[in-house]
Amino acid sequence: MLSRMLAAAAAATLGAVASVTMLSGPALAATYSTGHIDILDLDYEGTALSLNAKTYAGVTPVTDDLSPSGNVFRVLSSWTTTVPSGSSWSCLGPAGSTMYVLPQDYDAAKLYPGWNTEDVASAQGPVKLELVSATSNPPGGRFTLYTTVKSGLVVVPTFRLNSNTAAGCNLPVWPGGISAGGHGHSNFAFSQLGTYTVTFKATAQNGSGATTGNVVYTFQVG
Repeated sequence: MLSRMLAAAAAATLGAVASVTMLSGPALAATYSTGHIDILDLDYEGTALSLNAKTYAGVTPVTDDLSPSGNVFRVLSSWTTTVPSGSSWSCLGPAGSTMYVLPQDYDAAKLYPGWNTEDVASAQGPVKLELVSATSNPPGGRFTLYTTVKSGLVVVPTFRLNSNTAAGCNLPVWPGGISAGGHGHSNFAFSQLGTYTVTFKATAQNGSGATTGNVVYTFQVG
C-alpha cells in the first residue's frame, strides 16, 4: 500500500512539471527550452556574490536560485538566424552563415534568456562579467552574447561577450560591466549544433569585491 502511494505521489510530481524535460543525473536536473529564464542571475547577499539562473511563472520550479549544475538550456535546431552582411556583423560569423539563437525578444515557443542584477546592491556594482571559456562537442563551435537595436530601417548589433577568436572579435569581458539593479535580455547565439560548456565568472567591482568563481553552464543546441 505504501509503495503504491509513494509511486502515485512521484507520478503526480512529474506530471506537474511544465516546460522541462527530466534527465538522469543530479536530483531535479532538467532541460529548459521554453519560458522566461534569466540565465545569468547575479545575487549579492551578506558578503557573497552568486551566479545562478532565475525562473519566472510558467517554468518549474519558480526560483531565484536555479543552479546551472546539472541543468541544460536548449536551443532547438530550427531556431536559426542568418548572419547579415556588413562589417558590424562580421564578429557573429561569415555573412550568410547560420547561427542558432535564443532570442532577446519574447517568443512564447522559445526560451527567453535574460541577465539580472536586481539583487546586487548599488554599492557593489558595476559587476564585471567574464566569459572564461566556451567549448563545444563536436569542437569548433562559437558562443556569442549580443543585443540588437533598430536604427531607422537598420538593425545594429552590440556584442557583449564573444568566443570568436578572429581578429578584433574575441570579447572575454562584458564592456563596462553590468550596472547593479538591472534586468535585460540578450541574444545567446551558437555557431553549430552540439553541446556547449560555457564558463562565466562575475566580480563586484566596488564594495567587497566579491567574486563568484567559475560557474559552468551547459547549452544543448539541436
